[in-house]
Amino acid sequence: MESRIPVPTDNLFKFYALFGLLLFVFACGALIYVNQTTNTLMFESVVELERLKEQENPSPSVVAKISALERMMDVGRENKRFYVSSTGFLAGIGFWLAVYGFARWHRKLQPLIDESQRVQLEIAKLQLAKLQLEVDELKGKRVDTP
Repeated sequence: MESRIPVPTDNLFKFYALFGLLLFVFACGALIYVNQTTNTLMFESVVELERLKEQENPSPSVVAKISALERMMDVGRENKRFYVSSTGFLAGIGFWLAVYGFARWHRKLQPLIDESQRVQLEIAKLQLAKLQLEVDELKGKRVDTP
Protein backbone atom coordinates (compact mmCIF):
# COMPACT_ATOMS: atom_id res chain seq x y z
CA MET A 1 0.00 0.00 0.00
CA GLU A 2 1.40 3.34 -0.99
CA SER A 3 0.80 6.39 1.17
CA ARG A 4 -0.54 9.39 -0.71
CA ILE A 5 0.03 11.78 2.19
CA PRO A 6 3.73 12.32 2.93
CA VAL A 7 4.57 12.22 6.63
CA PRO A 8 6.85 15.13 7.57
CA THR A 9 9.77 13.34 9.18
CA ASP A 10 12.37 15.87 8.04
CA ASN A 11 11.95 17.99 11.15
CA LEU A 12 11.28 16.97 14.75
CA PHE A 13 9.36 20.16 15.58
CA LYS A 14 7.16 19.73 12.51
CA PHE A 15 6.42 16.20 13.68
CA TYR A 16 5.57 17.47 17.19
CA ALA A 17 3.27 20.11 15.76
CA LEU A 18 1.37 17.80 13.45
CA PHE A 19 1.21 14.90 15.91
CA GLY A 20 -0.06 17.26 18.61
CA LEU A 21 -2.66 18.63 16.22
CA LEU A 22 -3.77 15.11 15.31
CA LEU A 23 -3.97 14.14 18.98
CA PHE A 24 -6.00 17.25 19.78
CA VAL A 25 -8.48 16.64 16.95
CA PHE A 26 -8.82 12.98 17.92
CA ALA A 27 -9.45 13.89 21.56
CA CYS A 28 -12.10 16.47 20.59
CA GLY A 29 -13.84 13.87 18.43
CA ALA A 30 -13.64 11.34 21.26
CA LEU A 31 -15.18 13.87 23.68
CA ILE A 32 -18.11 14.38 21.34
CA TYR A 33 -18.53 10.63 20.87
CA VAL A 34 -18.42 9.89 24.61
CA ASN A 35 -20.94 12.63 25.34
CA GLN A 36 -23.33 11.47 22.61
CA THR A 37 -23.07 7.80 23.57
CA THR A 38 -23.62 8.47 27.26
CA ASN A 39 -26.59 10.72 26.56
CA THR A 40 -28.18 8.06 24.36
CA LEU A 41 -27.61 5.40 27.03
CA MET A 42 -29.09 7.61 29.73
CA PHE A 43 -32.18 8.60 27.75
CA GLU A 44 -32.95 5.00 26.80
CA SER A 45 -32.32 3.77 30.34
CA VAL A 46 -34.48 6.46 31.97
CA VAL A 47 -37.42 5.71 29.68
CA GLU A 48 -37.13 1.95 30.26
CA LEU A 49 -36.64 2.45 34.02
CA GLU A 50 -39.71 4.66 34.38
CA ARG A 51 -41.79 2.21 32.32
CA LEU A 52 -40.76 -0.63 34.58
CA LYS A 53 -41.37 1.38 37.78
CA GLU A 54 -44.96 2.08 36.71
CA GLN A 55 -45.87 -1.60 37.10
CA GLU A 56 -47.86 -2.60 40.17
CA ASN A 57 -46.57 -5.70 41.92
CA PRO A 58 -43.46 -6.16 39.73
CA SER A 59 -42.10 -9.67 39.29
CA PRO A 60 -38.61 -10.53 40.57
CA SER A 61 -37.24 -10.30 37.02
CA VAL A 62 -38.63 -6.77 36.66
CA VAL A 63 -37.12 -5.78 40.04
CA ALA A 64 -33.77 -7.20 38.89
CA LYS A 65 -34.04 -5.31 35.62
CA ILE A 66 -34.82 -2.08 37.51
CA SER A 67 -31.75 -2.49 39.72
CA ALA A 68 -29.62 -3.40 36.68
CA LEU A 69 -30.79 -0.27 34.81
CA GLU A 70 -30.08 1.91 37.85
CA ARG A 71 -26.61 0.37 38.15
CA MET A 72 -26.04 0.79 34.41
CA MET A 73 -26.90 4.49 34.71
CA ASP A 74 -24.47 4.88 37.63
CA VAL A 75 -21.71 3.10 35.70
CA GLY A 76 -22.49 5.25 32.65
CA ARG A 77 -22.06 8.43 34.71
CA GLU A 78 -18.79 7.18 36.22
CA ASN A 79 -17.47 6.11 32.80
CA LYS A 80 -18.41 9.45 31.30
CA ARG A 81 -16.46 11.30 34.00
CA PHE A 82 -13.43 9.07 33.45
CA TYR A 83 -13.54 9.26 29.64
CA VAL A 84 -14.12 13.01 29.60
CA SER A 85 -11.20 13.62 31.96
CA SER A 86 -8.95 11.19 30.02
CA THR A 87 -9.74 12.66 26.63
CA GLY A 88 -9.51 16.16 28.07
CA PHE A 89 -6.02 15.31 29.31
CA LEU A 90 -5.11 13.97 25.84
CA ALA A 91 -6.54 17.09 24.23
CA GLY A 92 -4.44 19.24 26.56
CA ILE A 93 -1.28 17.30 25.76
CA GLY A 94 -2.05 17.48 22.04
CA PHE A 95 -2.77 21.20 22.17
CA TRP A 96 0.44 22.08 24.03
CA LEU A 97 2.51 19.71 21.90
CA ALA A 98 1.15 21.39 18.78
CA VAL A 99 1.78 24.87 20.20
CA TYR A 100 5.34 23.93 21.17
CA GLY A 101 6.06 22.29 17.82
CA PHE A 102 4.61 25.10 15.72
CA ALA A 103 6.33 27.79 17.82
CA ARG A 104 9.75 26.15 17.63
CA TRP A 105 9.29 25.37 13.97
CA HIS A 106 8.26 28.96 13.19
CA ARG A 107 10.83 30.72 15.37
CA LYS A 108 13.87 28.46 15.15
CA LEU A 109 13.82 26.53 11.89
CA GLN A 110 11.76 28.55 9.45
CA PRO A 111 14.10 31.59 9.57
CA LEU A 112 17.02 29.30 8.70
CA ILE A 113 15.06 27.78 5.82
CA ASP A 114 14.05 31.24 4.59
CA GLU A 115 17.65 32.46 4.75
CA SER A 116 18.89 29.38 2.91
CA GLN A 117 16.32 29.89 0.17
CA ARG A 118 17.22 33.58 -0.09
CA VAL A 119 20.89 32.70 -0.49
CA GLN A 120 20.06 30.05 -3.10
CA LEU A 121 17.99 32.62 -4.99
CA GLU A 122 20.89 35.09 -4.94
CA ILE A 123 23.25 32.38 -6.19
CA ALA A 124 20.84 31.49 -8.98
CA LYS A 125 20.54 35.17 -9.97
CA LEU A 126 24.34 35.54 -10.04
CA GLN A 127 24.71 32.38 -12.11
CA LEU A 128 22.07 33.66 -14.52
CA ALA A 129 23.86 37.00 -14.82
CA LYS A 130 27.16 35.21 -15.45
CA LEU A 131 25.57 33.02 -18.14
CA GLN A 132 23.97 36.07 -19.71
CA LEU A 133 27.39 37.78 -19.88
CA GLU A 134 28.92 34.69 -21.45
CA VAL A 135 26.12 34.53 -24.02
CA ASP A 136 26.56 38.23 -24.79
CA GLU A 137 30.32 37.70 -25.21
CA LEU A 138 29.72 34.79 -27.59
CA LYS A 139 27.24 36.86 -29.58
CA GLY A 140 29.73 39.70 -29.70
CA LYS A 141 32.50 37.38 -31.02
CA ARG A 142 30.18 35.94 -33.67
CA VAL A 143 29.29 39.39 -34.91
CA ASP A 144 32.98 40.45 -35.09
CA THR A 145 34.17 37.38 -37.02
CA PRO A 146 33.08 37.09 -40.65
